[in-house]
Amino acid sequence: MPKEMSYYRRYLQRLKEEWGIGFPVSDEVLDDLADAAEEKYENARRDGLTVDQAQELAMAVLVDGIGDEHT
Repeated sequence: MPKEMSYYRRYLQRLKEEWGIGFPVSDEVLDDLADAAEEKYENARRDGLTVDQAQELAMAVLVDGIGDEHT
């Protein structure tokens, strides 16, 4: 049974679809970024950060990760 797509993976998939063919990040990289963002969010919540603070950190993982793929 396939793994359910996380919120962060769905977010990245939507970006990829919107950006179309010019989106140079592989699906494997997107999966890794989504997993890293989810882990960042969960750890931030365990550390006592608010939902909004944890979400901000997780989204930074996605943005930074995509940016790293272009450098």
